[in-house]
Amino acid sequence: MKQEFQLHEVYLSSLLHDIGEFYKRAALEDDKNKVYNTFKEKLPAQDINSPGHREWGAYFCKNTSLDKKDVIAQRILEHHNPVSLVGKIIKIADILSSGKDREQKDKIIDYRNIESVLSLVDIGKKTNKKYKALGKASVYKGLLDSEQPNIKKEYKILWDEFYETIKNEKDDERIYYILKEYTQNIRKDFDNTSDISLFSHLNTTAAIAVCIYRQYEEEIKKGEFEKIEALLDKLEGGKSPEDEIFCLLKGDISGIQGFIYNVDMDGALKALKGRSFYVAYILEIIARYIIKNEGLTLSNLLYCGGGHSYILLPAKSIDNLPKYQRFVDEVLYKAHSLDVAVLLAAERFDAGIFTNNNFSEIFDKVGKMLAQGKNRKNKSIMSHDMFKPRWLAERICPYCNRKMDSDKCSFCSSFESLGDNLIKHRYISFEDVINEKRQIKNVFDIFESFGFRIRFSDEPNLKSYSISKEEFDFKKSMYYIKTANHLHKNGNGVVSLDDISKISDGIKRWGILRGDVDNLGKIFHSGLKENKSIARVSTLSNELDMFFGNFLEGFIRDEFKECDVIYSGGDDFFIIGPWSKLPYLAEEINKRLCEYAGGNPNITVSMAIEIAPDIKFPIYRVAEVAGENLDRAKDCKRGNYEKNAISLMGQAVGWEEYDTHKLIKEILVGLINDKVTRNIFNVLYSIFEQNQRAKDNNEIFRTWRLVYYIAKLKERYSKNKSEIDKLINLILKNHNELYSKLESATIWADLETRC
Repeated sequence: MKQEFQLHEVYLSSLLHDIGEFYKRAALEDDKNKVYNTFKEKLPAQDINSPGHREWGAYFCKNTSLDKKDVIAQRILEHHNPVSLVGKIIKIADILSSGKDREQKDKIIDYRNIESVLSLVDIGKKTNKKYKALGKASVYKGLLDSEQPNIKKEYKILWDEFYETIKNEKDDERIYYILKEYTQNIRKDFDNTSDISLFSHLNTTAAIAVCIYRQYEEEIKKGEFEKIEALLDKLEGGKSPEDEIFCLLKGDISGIQGFIYNVDMDGALKALKGRSFYVAYILEIIARYIIKNEGLTLSNLLYCGGGHSYILLPAKSIDNLPKYQRFVDEVLYKAHSLDVAVLLAAERFDAGIFTNNNFSEIFDKVGKMLAQGKNRKNKSIMSHDMFKPRWLAERICPYCNRKMDSDKCSFCSSFESLGDNLIKHRYISFEDVINEKRQIKNVFDIFESFGFRIRFSDEPNLKSYSISKEEFDFKKSMYYIKTANHLHKNGNGVVSLDDISKISDGIKRWGILRGDVDNLGKIFHSGLKENKSIARVSTLSNELDMFFGNFLEGFIRDEFKECDVIYSGGDDFFIIGPWSKLPYLAEEINKRLCEYAGGNPNITVSMAIEIAPDIKFPIYRVAEVAGENLDRAKDCKRGNYEKNAISLMGQAVGWEEYDTHKLIKEILVGLINDKVTRNIFNVLYSIFEQNQRAKDNNEIFRTWRLVYYIAKLKERYSKNKSEIDKLINLILKNHNELYSKLESATIWADLETRC
């Protein structure tokens, strides 16, 4: 019990070690006097910077309801000049999180905004620094060209709300989420870390500190502290320790494309919602299972989203990796046979990775290890029996290949039930259970196999998560779920694909919009230039995840409510909606991400739209084609541009030319609505084909047919002459060069004007 309390002491002391940076910026004069009087005997005389952030942090701790708050306050107070073992661990972690030995002298308070790290990502194009408005993480206020003039007042408002929220908390996990919400848009300090959030520094410091404690816990039990003291001596001496005391574990999920979208069309949207939630959370549940078994904390889960997870572990934990991989393989094989798998890979590393500001190097290494292991899925449990035909005489589910005992597969139905609960209820909780499941009959059994039972409720409790981000309140729940959850509803519940199709303009069809951030690997590998500290990498991850996991769903709910967000998180998204709404939604996502990244040309997104050929057409088939078209958008090279495109109606259109593309479509739609003949579409299709044949045969494209047709069209529809002239000027450049994306724009207008 004593050792577990010491871990709690290490964790909370490191998680709160710099909370005084926030408190002192609130500029509460009465509190400053109280802080000074509490610690005046320990403060240097005539120091204009007294009290410093350590004293502010310790005073804060003493005025909370934390267990052993006086002990934790003492650790915060001493973390720059430690005398206790825990204090030394915190100082080591503080240095490693920062990527350098920290400036230990408190400076005059400088009230400034944090710079947007996304606006500073540089992979070859000029950046434009922007600032984030001070405020809560989940409330987007836009970026600023310059710092807020009245930020001192804003700090006080934010601190007051933070303190009221946290002062009575005792639960470590709730404290973690409260810090995430209130310190993610606060600048860490005012040295050379202008774009690192206070939360990222606190969180990574805590993760590192817990790893150090667990790595050396046997020595600590014996009272042998020499290795920890030697590590601190090296860091204080500016040396990079070479002992491998950490490891980074990465988890990747595979097979999700076929799994998510392969659903029965009856109840399809509920099933999709359930499956996307499962895919988003199964990696986190596995990560939490490992963290629980290793005696670590939520802070050690550095990132989980987009089909990837990263856990910071003590180096000795790597010995347990085969055990974890085998257990994961066994559970998922029982659930999905060979269709869905989670691969784990880990790499030990020394503290020099942190001090050299090159944490992304270890990200690259484990990523390559997993890529090499893709062809060895389920290796830990592989046997000949896995490839034998099963249940040949039985009724088999066409979606999951399980034996069916009734007309509907109970396993597949459980995902529909999961989706239905997410739609109907307000809160979800993950209760700890003993993982004794031997059979997997439904999706809930999978979660229980890893030690977590899902419960739904309409009544809040402090351990539950709010399903609706709009209703989230720390007084009622732990935090909000990380997955997007917006589905279009009517009086009878969630609308069907038939209903979605009927909303479309023109042809009545539903469609799929998929997209993800371009060059993500390059962004993390080289976009942060020389400073790739763990805290800075974490800040970048958090910024991306906040956009796709929160803000994107918010503006879709407000402005494109007819569209269903099946998945959005990490750096990608999958949306179903009326096909005619999707190009405008795609345009808005591109615009919002551009604004969120401060107009940084290094941060771009590619997308693809695919329309269902028929209302009852299988979702997985449309999703597959949309995925292929997304690859086409990623491969789109033109002039000085590449990627940063949308695949629309079978052609990849660069975002820089999208406005022209849309204008051509809108002119065509306007002409048709004004009773101009629909034969214009046939002529444009024919002209485009002729142009393609000329290119294929290396011939000159003859434009006279098009010019002649347009002249006749203007004679026949003289009142539309102006719009027809605009059209010809857009599609025929320099009198002989046809607009290369004419076919796509024509199809778009054609479909939108069909009755």
